[in-house]
Amino acid sequence: MIALLVSSKTMRPSECPYNLPLSEPQFSKQAQTLNSYLKRLSPLQIKRIMHVSPNLASSTKDLISNWNFDDASPAWYAFSGDVYTGLKIREFTKEDILFAQEHLGTLSGLYGILKPLDKIQPYRLEFGYILKSAGFKNLYEFWGDSIAKTIPSNETVINLASEEYIKVLKPYLSREQIITPWFMQLKNGEPVFQAVHAKMARGAMARWISKNRVIDPTKLIEFNYNGYKYAPKLSTNLKPTFIRVEGYDFRADY
Repeated sequence: MIALLVSSKTMRPSECPYNLPLSEPQFSKQAQTLNSYLKRLSPLQIKRIMHVSPNLASSTKDLISNWNFDDASPAWYAFSGDVYTGLKIREFTKEDILFAQEHLGTLSGLYGILKPLDKIQPYRLEFGYILKSAGFKNLYEFWGDSIAKTIPSNETVINLASEEYIKVLKPYLSREQIITPWFMQLKNGEPVFQAVHAKMARGAMARWISKNRVIDPTKLIEFNYNGYKYAPKLSTNLKPTFIRVEGYDFRADY
């Protein structure tokens, strides 16, 4: 079983507190190829491709220009945003992070797939960007089946990423191989989907998997972080659903 998160657009590089050796991203050469292409883009081109403001395009250009493998940070200690708020990496023990290094990861537009301790530099590259002059029309075409080939055919993928990212795997894995947990809020007696809370819940499930050393997908129904409980009537084998009451103060768990 491997659980996969999604990379974040925002990053705050920091160090792992346990002085563990950083690992090399397995697709570092491909990352260098992509960054070489991005270096040729002007701030205006970046603005149009990434649909960002001129200021963000300029700062993204700086990230691209300064990108390298020196002075890098471990991936899970660099990513921020809602998913990684739910992950709470600072509460991981040394044993937690070593387990995660073997059983969890992050899908990335630039790096393909990352282990928690893979060394990365801040970047911005989403799978959905259209890259017309790169020799490939988008990142799905660039990566092809290379990321999927890293996952054994008999291994279950716990999809804690977004649809935009898991699409890089779906054409190459069997439908039954991917389990997508679904997180909802109970509002006025009805379950509703709220994106921000779902993102934090995905990170929380990754934390729960790591801390409880979960390697059996059937154990996912026991997930109970941040007020969530398994909802069997709303679930299927490939889409276990979890509900909590809207307004649950998740900060009490932090």
